[in-house]
Amino acid sequence: MSEKPHLIVGTAGHIDHGKSALVKALTGTDPDTLPEEKERGMTIELGFVFLDQPDYEKQIVFIDVPGHEKFVKTMVAGASNVDAVLFVIAADEGISVQTREHFDILRLLSVREGIIALTKSDLVDAERIAALTTEVRAFVAGTFLETSPILPVSAHTGAGLPALISALRAAGLRVERRDDCGYFRMPIDRVFIKHGFGTVIAGTILSGEVKIGDRIEILPERIETRVRGVQVHKSKQDDSGLGRRTALNIHDVEKDALRRGQCAARPGFLVPTQRLDARLRLLPNADIELKTRDRVRFHVGTDETIARVVLLEKEKLLPGESMLAQFVLESPTTALYGDRFIIRTFSPLNTIGGGEVLDVSPPRHKRFDETALAGIRKFEGALPDAVDQVFRKDPAKARSIEEISLTLGRTPALIRSAVDGLLQTDRLVRIKGDKDERFLPADAFAVLKDKAYASIKKYLDANPHKPFMPAADLASTLGRETGDAALRQVLDALASAQAIIRPEGGVSLPGHQAKLVDKDQDLARKVETIFKRAAFEPPLEDDVVKELRLPLNQFRKIMGTLVQQGTLIRLDPKVTFHREALEKARTAVLQFLKLRRSITISEAKDVLKVSRKYACAVLEYLDKIQVTRRSGDTHILK
Repeated sequence: MSEKPHLIVGTAGHIDHGKSALVKALTGTDPDTLPEEKERGMTIELGFVFLDQPDYEKQIVFIDVPGHEKFVKTMVAGASNVDAVLFVIAADEGISVQTREHFDILRLLSVREGIIALTKSDLVDAERIAALTTEVRAFVAGTFLETSPILPVSAHTGAGLPALISALRAAGLRVERRDDCGYFRMPIDRVFIKHGFGTVIAGTILSGEVKIGDRIEILPERIETRVRGVQVHKSKQDDSGLGRRTALNIHDVEKDALRRGQCAARPGFLVPTQRLDARLRLLPNADIELKTRDRVRFHVGTDETIARVVLLEKEKLLPGESMLAQFVLESPTTALYGDRFIIRTFSPLNTIGGGEVLDVSPPRHKRFDETALAGIRKFEGALPDAVDQVFRKDPAKARSIEEISLTLGRTPALIRSAVDGLLQTDRLVRIKGDKDERFLPADAFAVLKDKAYASIKKYLDANPHKPFMPAADLASTLGRETGDAALRQVLDALASAQAIIRPEGGVSLPGHQAKLVDKDQDLARKVETIFKRAAFEPPLEDDVVKELRLPLNQFRKIMGTLVQQGTLIRLDPKVTFHREALEKARTAVLQFLKLRRSITISEAKDVLKVSRKYACAVLEYLDKIQVTRRSGDTHILK
């Protein structure tokens, strides 16, 4: 991306105050392109015009917005992502209705830079310019335009235009580079068909970059498509990125499926939502007392949807006040933590407030619930607090750095720094997985340990005849809740604290002994006798089942108990010794080793007077318990 960075300048002001004429005078291009606009002499749609300044380090792009009250929805879409504003007030008319409403919208959207142009200055005298300048300076006092230049200009005569361009260039240098999370995101403000190419979407890229061939997703409809072409300032490019006005030619999507208000993004980055938590502020001049369940028009990005307001802290929100609120949307939209929004009355159409999106996937809250409110307020704090709250919303779920980055729309590096701080203050626990590391809140990890211990105890209490709880059973309950890696780490922690033991294939509690019911006790003695009598050549378990004519499930329960008690010892899946026989075999092998220092399988056969299968099983068992170790074809004392 070798092109200059863009400076996106939105116009604002009352209808017929000369916004479009001023843009045309500055650029030589009329932003009003629709026949209806030219016929009616008013802006209806957004206009996009580039100002060529070869000696300036940025490419200035104007977004010309409608001034009529009927098109404030379009104005908000155009102003939602600007870097600076060209605030237009006609010298002959002064501050008017849409002057005030547009200014309110700019402040609610947190625009930081701008220039004030007093248009049509050729129609008034110097005294009027001086008086209006004083009035405007008072009007913008205490706002982001408080120290901005107020410049008389005339699109008709060209007076003041060089000074205006200089002021725009100076403002552009003060504009800070947008934060970039690295994931492509572009709210759509234009959709059109280009002859010979097909469907084109356009907007300002808010994060990441896009290039020809990329797969992208159109939300909230979740339409997946591929980028066929990229255009910036009427020039074909291989790619485009942060802060640039960009048009994308997309593959196999009909124009009728697209609209202003959708968002193009990297697949999987954004999730459609119909519920948002936010900090809501009513304008001081809002002629309304907002109540829960009131219906409003909710504008975020380039989108507008209808929403119900749920006030979470008080019964009413009065003009000039702010409050935490939840918006329940009638149709899905997309937004990110930190996005600005505007609300307007449902009817008649008036801008009454706005604020900042805090959580785009909240649960339904009980009003006035201090616990819920405290959680929402953490999204208003520093980034580590917001990260902490993301974990606590679903505390049993282990999350990765990338997942948190996608959720909050912040760079992985920033999220990593926040997570490291939470680890250092023992608020998180690192979960080491097979592929990536994940994290859990420390108190959730403690709760999970308690749950695991309680699950094991409950299972053993309900199944006293079983020597342990199968690991698969525990994973099927707690593993689904928190993930296998987190469960393994929980069990490791419990085992290290000697709160549990981990026999092969399961988990149990220290001191637990399987207890057979009375009817199984006699059978267990018979099974034990068979293995004890067989000494160094024990039978196959299938043969014992047939000899005693036992149901397989009953036999397995008895065998499990005898193995867990240590009465029987499985050397391998097909060889099980009675403990007395195995101890005698161990003694015989050790006596041989004291004399000869090493033993082969053939020699073990002779010592124990058994077949190769049993001699091999005994030697491998002794290696396993670290009495001996293998050295080539022999086994020696370890």
